Amino acid sequence: MSAVKALAGELDLNFHLEANDGASYLLKIHRVGADEAELQMQDLLLRFVAGRGCVSPDLIGSVVLDSADAPLSGLIARLLSWIDGGLWSDQNHHDEAALFSLGAKVAQLDAALKGFDHVSLDRRHRWNMQQVAYLRTPADQWAARTLAHFQSSVLSRLDALGSQAIHNDANDNNIVIDTNGIVHALIDFGDVVRGPRIIGLGVAVAYAMLGQRDPLAAACAVVSGYHDECPLLPEELSVLDDLVRTRLAMSIANAEEQLEEHLDNAAYLTISQAPIRELVELLSHIEGPLAHASYRNACGFVPVAAQREVERFFASAQFDPAPIVDIDLSNAPVLDWSVDKVGTSQLPSDGIAIGRYREDRAVYDADDFATPFGERRTLHLAIDVFVPARSSVHAPLDAIVRAADIRGDRGDYGGVIILEHVTPVGVAFWLLIGHLSHACIADLKVGQNVARGEVVGVVGMKHENGGWPPHLHAQLYTDLLGKTTDIAGVARRSELDVRESISPNPAPLLVGVDPVAAQVPVSRSNAAIARRRRLNVSTSLSLSYRQPIHMVRGEGASLIDAEGNRWLDLVNNVAHVGHEHPRVVRALQDQAGKLNTNTRYLHPNIVEYAERMRALFPDPLSVMFFTNSGSEANDLALRLARTATGRESVLTMDWGYHGNLNSLIEISPYKFNRKGGNGPSERIRICELPDPYRGRFGNDGAAYAVDVQRRAEDLASAGRPPAAFIHESISGCGGQVDLATGYLAAAYEHARSAGAVVVADEVQCGMGRVGTHMWAFESHGVVPDIVTLGKPVGNGHPLGIVVTTPQIARQFRNGMEYFNTFAGNPVSCAVGVAVLDVMRDQRLMGHAASVGAGLRAQLVKLMDRHSVIGDVRGRGLFLGVDLVTDRETKAPASVLSASVLEGMKRRGILLSSDGPHDNVLKIKPPMVISGGECRRVVEALDECLHELG
Repeated sequence: MSAVKALAGELDLNFHLEANDGASYLLKIHRVGADEAELQMQDLLLRFVAGRGCVSPDLIGSVVLDSADAPLSGLIARLLSWIDGGLWSDQNHHDEAALFSLGAKVAQLDAALKGFDHVSLDRRHRWNMQQVAYLRTPADQWAARTLAHFQSSVLSRLDALGSQAIHNDANDNNIVIDTNGIVHALIDFGDVVRGPRIIGLGVAVAYAMLGQRDPLAAACAVVSGYHDECPLLPEELSVLDDLVRTRLAMSIANAEEQLEEHLDNAAYLTISQAPIRELVELLSHIEGPLAHASYRNACGFVPVAAQREVERFFASAQFDPAPIVDIDLSNAPVLDWSVDKVGTSQLPSDGIAIGRYREDRAVYDADDFATPFGERRTLHLAIDVFVPARSSVHAPLDAIVRAADIRGDRGDYGGVIILEHVTPVGVAFWLLIGHLSHACIADLKVGQNVARGEVVGVVGMKHENGGWPPHLHAQLYTDLLGKTTDIAGVARRSELDVRESISPNPAPLLVGVDPVAAQVPVSRSNAAIARRRRLNVSTSLSLSYRQPIHMVRGEGASLIDAEGNRWLDLVNNVAHVGHEHPRVVRALQDQAGKLNTNTRYLHPNIVEYAERMRALFPDPLSVMFFTNSGSEANDLALRLARTATGRESVLTMDWGYHGNLNSLIEISPYKFNRKGGNGPSERIRICELPDPYRGRFGNDGAAYAVDVQRRAEDLASAGRPPAAFIHESISGCGGQVDLATGYLAAAYEHARSAGAVVVADEVQCGMGRVGTHMWAFESHGVVPDIVTLGKPVGNGHPLGIVVTTPQIARQFRNGMEYFNTFAGNPVSCAVGVAVLDVMRDQRLMGHAASVGAGLRAQLVKLMDRHSVIGDVRGRGLFLGVDLVTDRETKAPASVLSASVLEGMKRRGILLSSDGPHDNVLKIKPPMVISGGECRRVVEALDECLHELG
């Protein structure tokens, strides 16, 4: 043994052992009298979770020591594998990513533990939250009250949440992190018990909050990470705040008791007590309902469930509020009083106006708006209605007075009342009206009923309101957070999503107030947007780059982010004639302002667009079907082919991708043969990709095409002859592969000999992108039976087309009408015509040929300086750069490719990669990209490759 290091522990002796061969181990020596059944449970548990998707120690062996040396006799030693990494406690600060990873790791371990059973899971254990009744009542009053509340109000609710084995001890000394602070593993299974999984999460949240300036934000990150891995239920979240506080109270109680029994281990037993006391103080400023709403929000649920019913009531015919003041507010100007602290200079002569009610950092600079969390309260949650002093204020609906008080230390916020209203289904909500006259408060009694339209007070004078102009503060609540009038009217910016649910826009209760005009949008950080997106937008919709970009505008070949930075876009072939081309935008706006309806009525736009498109295709392709996307177009193409042939099977080219519908995933090897896919179905056959660079036949297209014949014969022999052969005319997902010479001609012949219809997917490579032809298939001297288009034809507007022959179109007229509500509508067709006009007038096909040829030539020159470039390929503005680790073996440089994308991003250029190994840089920019912009791309790539070595 080369080294032995003692480690801290609650009751056991722990040692880090380094063997002579470099291997590391954890040696645990358990005290005399240790529960052998419990240790056996830990050993069995470690074997159970091994290989179940989480990192955990491996059990090497366990033995009861038998030694003549009396101090060791009877001790139990267990040897475990060592898990490399630091401890959570080694770092003072943990960012959102680290906290998120903690929640995810707890969830992964819970999933691995599910199904494990052992009698010792139900042993009496001081850290089993469900057994707090066995704990001695702590001297600490907060801890005593918290434990009593748990037993009386929470414990019984846990029974309905199910149970399983839970780790139960994700404290800062049991969490292993990597060099980036991301959680790698949880260790020490000595506190494993049976209980609802939400208890284990509560434990992790409690310790993750320690030392955090904003503990609730830290907690939400942990909860979000857990939910992302193993979705939580609303009923589990309803007890989480109580569990967190209970775990802290247990720590205080156990520390008190254990210190008496093990005073010699005081340093370890009290290690968390100081930060726990600090956390308890911070938690006193966080109401339980606010924490609950925050946890719901962290999981993507509406923070306050009642909000949905309240707003449904506002939208119903039963909602009929009375005016809150005897003044018409419908024409009252809206004041942005962040410009002027009290809005005095903006008030019209009659003093009637509406105060915009969102964020104002300038106004809330007094100590009154400071918080213990290091962030000031700058988010005004109410609408201010500026009206003359002494104006009568009315109840908008029947109500009960729940509070009436003078607010502020000096009464400088005026009189405040809270009216409780109830929806027809019994859901309560509240309206707080502030800045009223002090005198009128005395006339109201808590609990009294007031009728709709009844006077409940009058607007206070300026001296009653801290110097503000006379106005009333109207704030809606879906939850009073357990308070009366001492409720925040101003909140922290970081709480925006939650506070918007607790205090939604009150405009519906203020007759005449425009809800939109009275609400100022609050800008959000990129991190906040990403967080919201993760919650309510499926994470299957991936984001580009390690640090995603917040785009707000587009122009030509560039995108512009929220900070005004311009990014040269090399991958967005959807914006075919340039981002937000003014001519296309104008066509959309003009037609949308006149009419948008379906194709059951006559309209010239669809006819003009169909005729314009027909002129771009070789005979006999002349009949158009309109769709909303390339995916819809390919799905319809399959229906056409199957109807025309009476068959179902499809021949598809390897690495092809044809859309996101079920019917198209089935024919897309790029999807069904990768992670999450189930391989090809019985009616699908994959044909070899004719890749001149990596393929086995080089540029001999006919040799590859023989595979089409073989696959068709295979289907026929199985009694499933092919209905269609579908291909991309340049394989994008296959790695920007320009198909081998002669392939399509030979493949078409084999497919048609087998009775199949040929479908050319030109969604990405069509519309003049190849420079020499309008459609990429034309460069191969072939004419398919069906062509599908999407994305670029509408320049980002949802538009797709299927072009086919009169014969196939006629066979489709079998009595089953094709109707698509939006496809071919006047607006879409106007957009399509405008795109064709721009292409014609700016000669973009020729531009793609010349600029693309120049760009390709410059990229080829880079090969002399960078051996990692194995191949430059493509046509026009559809190019690929194949990165390799060795030119002879053509081994793909996937890791380098990912680094290049980030390096080019740092230089303001957006790229993406594709191909089976994600090692091919794909270049498909808007067609308006300039020669100068292309030179910038080459220079940046040159720099980037030099930088990466």
